Amino acid sequence: MEEPKVQYSKAQETFFWADRLRNIATVMVIAIHVAAPVAHVPTDIHSFWWWVGNFWNSISRPGVPLFVMLSGFLLLGKDYPLAIFLKKRFSKVVVPALFWMCVYSFYGYLGKGSPATVGEALRNIVISPVHYHLWFIYLIIGLYLVYPVLRPWVKSADERDFLYFFTMCMIGTWCYKILALFFNLHIGVYFELFSNNCGYFVLGYYLGTKGASGEGRETDRIGAWRLSQRQLVLLGFGLVVLGTAGTAICSYVVNLGFVPGTQFNVFFYDYLTPNVGISAMGWFLMVRFGLNKSALLDVEKEFAAASFGIYFAHVLVMDWWGQCGYWHSGQHPFKGIPVLIGLVVAMTFMFVMLLRCMPGGKRIT
Repeated sequence: MEEPKVQYSKAQETFFWADRLRNIATVMVIAIHVAAPVAHVPTDIHSFWWWVGNFWNSISRPGVPLFVMLSGFLLLGKDYPLAIFLKKRFSKVVVPALFWMCVYSFYGYLGKGSPATVGEALRNIVISPVHYHLWFIYLIIGLYLVYPVLRPWVKSADERDFLYFFTMCMIGTWCYKILALFFNLHIGVYFELFSNNCGYFVLGYYLGTKGASGEGRETDRIGAWRLSQRQLVLLGFGLVVLGTAGTAICSYVVNLGFVPGTQFNVFFYDYLTPNVGISAMGWFLMVRFGLNKSALLDVEKEFAAASFGIYFAHVLVMDWWGQCGYWHSGQHPFKGIPVLIGLVVAMTFMFVMLLRCMPGGKRIT
């Protein structure tokens, strides 16, 4: 989630949209953690109660892919000497990650008595996420490790190369899983680089580099869209609607025979699915071409700067509000989910801003 600082001083182009998209993605991640318990553990998938949770869960699912795409745009567009890149990136991710892993290890010990020893806590840090939301750290570290391999390729890749790469990614992620899960057809080929989140990583660079028609940003490698900015915004909006509806409806259809107490099929909530990918591309296009004209407000800048810390801390704040009676099923989701999202976002932002004012606070947020 931690990326290079967005630059605003370039005469040719500003990247206000990148921080706005990061802020949207941050709120989406919080919305997922608020709404998922309602959507994933239903008692009646035909009820309005479940459909509200399903809606919020579906519209928020692009949050993680958007963070990966932003990282790809901001990192793959720049050249870093290998040693400097690894030192800088890992220091900005590993240091705060280790701090918060220790916090959540102690939190788990207080709540459940696990991990029971320091040795067990250290082992948990190495082999698996300490808390359910910290898996993203392991993902981003893996993408940093592959950056030195991908950067030289994207510098020389043309439209045909990108088309081939994205086609292989769709086969290795979308098609592979769908064929295996729904048709019991397992492809024997190992797709390696084309599986998991590398596709989003490169896609962020591609969509962030490809300009609208008439922008004058055409290059020998990546041509401009044949659509205007306004048309790209409308296209993005259409993709968001299509992807969100696909997530919600498909999640309903595959669970038509669901019986409470049995396993709920969450496949279409997965980040590596066509529906979520389509929605993520829509958000990227819609924000990039529709929310870049006006300069950032101060609160937007501060929220973007605090986004890494908000990601780490929001689960603690969410649990605290739960203890106060504001939790996912404490009231009807129609009002409970948006209220709780707002409370968690506001309080976590204030908490992280307080941390950032303290000595060393910016190192851990």
